[in-house]
Amino acid sequence: MRPREVRLEDRRVFVQVVEGLLRHGVGERVTPRLRERLRQVGLDLDRPLLPAYPVTQWMHCLHIILEEVYPGLPREEGFRQLAAHHVEGYGQTLVGRAMMRLLRLLGPKRTVQQMVQALRAGDNYTEVRLKELGPGRWEMWMNSVLDAPGYAEALFVSFLRASGAAEPHAAIVRRDEEGTVYLLGWKER
Repeated sequence: MRPREVRLEDRRVFVQVVEGLLRHGVGERVTPRLRERLRQVGLDLDRPLLPAYPVTQWMHCLHIILEEVYPGLPREEGFRQLAAHHVEGYGQTLVGRAMMRLLRLLGPKRTVQQMVQALRAGDNYTEVRLKELGPGRWEMWMNSVLDAPGYAEALFVSFLRASGAAEPHAAIVRRDEEGTVYLLGWKER
């Protein structure tokens, strides 16, 4: 299967991703200074959110949020905490509430299988390929390379935890210009 070819300048992150993090995940930690810094880069929290935002703008926003909400933390730990709060916040959106209920019903194996659709629902460019390596062990290729160390891994762990996985973990196996390969796993009960 050939990945969707969406040029970087055409890549968009959908509103539920932005809403999940800023309105619910970060929520009360949105200070006036953070609100102003986001407004300066085109994300105005005092207006209705747009249906989608350019991915480059969104990544810039993530870095601003990291600086403002998790000052003093090592970058990777800050991104991990940001991702965990993002999943919590996303679970409070209309789409996210339904998805979190579904994850609990599916369990970890089917949750990993459904990540393909879940990740695609947040933007117009993500492609995912899965390969089962054994019980509770999966390799996942994703067509993006994030400049947010620990962020994707923490997202995946949070989704697995929501599915009821015991001792979930996620790590980068390798990266190249085409994407990133992750190893996802959990302890089988």
